[in-house]
Amino acid sequence: MWNLKLFGFISLMILAGCKTDKTKTSSTSEKFNNEYSTRFIIDSYDDYRKITVINPWQGAEGKHFEYYITDDTALLPQGIEKSKIIISPVKSIVCTSTTHIAMLDVLDRINLVEGVSGSDFVFNEELRKKIDSGDVYDVGHENGYNTELIYSIDPDIVLVCSVGSESVPAFNRLSEQGITVMYIADYLETHPLARTEWIKVYGELLNRQEEAKKIFREVKNEYKSIVEQIDILYKNKPGVLLGLPFKDKWFVSPGNSYISKLIEDAGGNYLWSELQSNVSVPMSLEAVCSKAVNADIWLNTGTAMTINNIRMTDQRLADLPVLSQGSVFNNNKRLNRYGGNDYWESGTVNPHILLKDIASILNPDLFPGHELVYYTQLKDQANAPDDNR
Repeated sequence: MWNLKLFGFISLMILAGCKTDKTKTSSTSEKFNNEYSTRFIIDSYDDYRKITVINPWQGAEGKHFEYYITDDTALLPQGIEKSKIIISPVKSIVCTSTTHIAMLDVLDRINLVEGVSGSDFVFNEELRKKIDSGDVYDVGHENGYNTELIYSIDPDIVLVCSVGSESVPAFNRLSEQGITVMYIADYLETHPLARTEWIKVYGELLNRQEEAKKIFREVKNEYKSIVEQIDILYKNKPGVLLGLPFKDKWFVSPGNSYISKLIEDAGGNYLWSELQSNVSVPMSLEAVCSKAVNADIWLNTGTAMTINNIRMTDQRLADLPVLSQGSVFNNNKRLNRYGGNDYWESGTVNPHILLKDIASILNPDLFPGHELVYYTQLKDQANAPDDNR
């Protein structure tokens, strides 16, 4: 009889234990649904957060990278690889894209940057001073990262912008040496607000989740408000041409791209809005010019600083009506003396300002008094850079 009671007691305890474990596992997970981004997922648990980054470079398929963020590794599930663990808040960072810099700056953590990729491309004034003084290091570029330098910096995390899979082996070696590497895929997002929504990932890394959500909410609301004003007040949709040829090829942005969405929301008619592709599509100059004769506005003209620069690129461009009318605007108003263009840096966290700039170009009467922030109208003579630091 005593054995029977003991057996019953042990059985009850085992069942109770199993039930408790199951309840803990199923009740402590919460998934946060993104509003725009399709490249990351945040799952929150009581003691840690899991971030999944999806297909973080062009041409990637079925690639998922998981990262576990916590302030106490003892609270993580067992069996997680060390390279996937991030101790928050992170204290030192290497950035391989200027968009990373903009995110950290708006969250008031630019002081954590110890290394950058391509220092000449950095616009941020505070970071420029540290680069010039040697306090922030240049770790190289895609296909040529100085992994030894990164290892000597020993950052808490390297934020990686990978255009292709070619740089993956270098970052795998860093991971094997104990450096935490996290892929950031913001540049692959096709909606302007999806790029900005990546600020939530930075909020997790920095333990500034509420600040990140507040910034995103304010930017989103302002962006949507501008779109609503345009829809109500603006019915004319000027034709928009983008870019400039390179070596007899014009790499045309598809109609499902980030910039195409900005033009659409700003009230424009992008000439290749029907073109669908995951990458820019190379076309002959003749093919582009045959359609470009219908353009009312020409945007994002690469390195061109003047109308004459465009004529010198190829004389056939001089025959385009949009050029002779002078309706050409480049996104290089905030350009410093090193070549750093703030359009590619802070523009990521300011899509509402980009939107207002483009809308004001397409219809100058829409927002009276708005001074262009990132764009400038090209003249026959060179425009002086807005910032000569």
